[in-house]
Amino acid sequence: MKYLLSPAVLFVPIILVSALFGEGLDMESIPPVMTVGAACIFIIMLSFYVILCGKGKMKAAYSASGLANGMLVIFASAAFRCGTGFSLLGFVIVLAGMLNAMTLAVPSGETLFVRKSDRIVPSGMGADELSRLIDSIQFPCVFMEKDKDGAERIIAYNASFADDFKLDRKGILGSSLESLLPGASGASQMKYGAEEWVIKRTVKGRQVLLMLSPAAKQNEASKIEVFDAIDPSTGLYAESFMKYKAKSDVESVNRGRRRMSAALINISFPRVDPLTRVNDDDRLLASVIFCRLVLQSIRVCDSAYRTGDFEVLLLMPDTPSSGSEVVMSRIYDAFRRTSAIECPSLSSAILDYVCRDYIGGKDLPAWDKILEELSIALCRKNPDLAAGVRTP
Repeated sequence: MKYLLSPAVLFVPIILVSALFGEGLDMESIPPVMTVGAACIFIIMLSFYVILCGKGKMKAAYSASGLANGMLVIFASAAFRCGTGFSLLGFVIVLAGMLNAMTLAVPSGETLFVRKSDRIVPSGMGADELSRLIDSIQFPCVFMEKDKDGAERIIAYNASFADDFKLDRKGILGSSLESLLPGASGASQMKYGAEEWVIKRTVKGRQVLLMLSPAAKQNEASKIEVFDAIDPSTGLYAESFMKYKAKSDVESVNRGRRRMSAALINISFPRVDPLTRVNDDDRLLASVIFCRLVLQSIRVCDSAYRTGDFEVLLLMPDTPSSGSEVVMSRIYDAFRRTSAIECPSLSSAILDYVCRDYIGGKDLPAWDKILEELSIALCRKNPDLAAGVRTP
């Protein structure tokens, strides 16, 4: 069949039929531009047909064949003056090829979203594409759809969900969340093994997006303070460890008379209508994701400290102001690229930052003075943060 539908094979029969039923060849009535354009389209479609046949993509190849042969029929009917019947036939063949190409562009999976009120992700996304999107989220996440009886069935999940909860992947799709993780349905927090998990649930129509994130652990009084060096939910240095690590970093730069840049980064939420304001759970999730974005964007030599729920202090040794702007640009780009499905509240947040570079042994103050200077500069930039000005 692929040889019979090849534009190269059908070229001769189409020309012969057009010459047989036409009134004679009349190339003078056809502009040269139209002749060259038709020839280019035919050659391009023929090339596509050969390439797609070689790759075994026959449905796409048939679309290329329809476009090439239809264009040839239209051109031959005009050249041999065959009348409108042949031209209409050519248009029908071209239209069939275009419709076939359009069906190939539609996702092969089931279309999940019909009405706008039912959508969590963009309209028209198929099940296969949804699975790839969910799998890109760093937190354990499942996407469920309610059936006719109102029961929620899992139709997509990411690798973190299966790995963190040690689930058999063969039995996840089509199952209910309660059968896999008892106590997770309808709860805002659950315990699995020795780990506490915060559950964020988004519902629109029949669609349910559920994301789980590790709960921040409370420091135990019996622990030595150095053991709390890393903030468990974000991976950044904890504020309690800053007086040890930051002090060491600054003194090392001062003794070597090297350069250092420091930056204070903050996200805030604009004042909005009380009915649409971001709730505490959304803010907590936004804070964790924001801090992890910072951690992923900085260099190995940089030190990042979580100085507040929405504030990070960044110390960059041996870095001039131009270098710090590059680092901040990476953080800003990562912040803006964050998927709305991963953290909807983060899309409404505003990222502010201030940078300053120092020369060790000359104008580099102690670490607490650096934080104080940057805090004041940040509040001048965003007056809404003025209430949070503090002296370490």
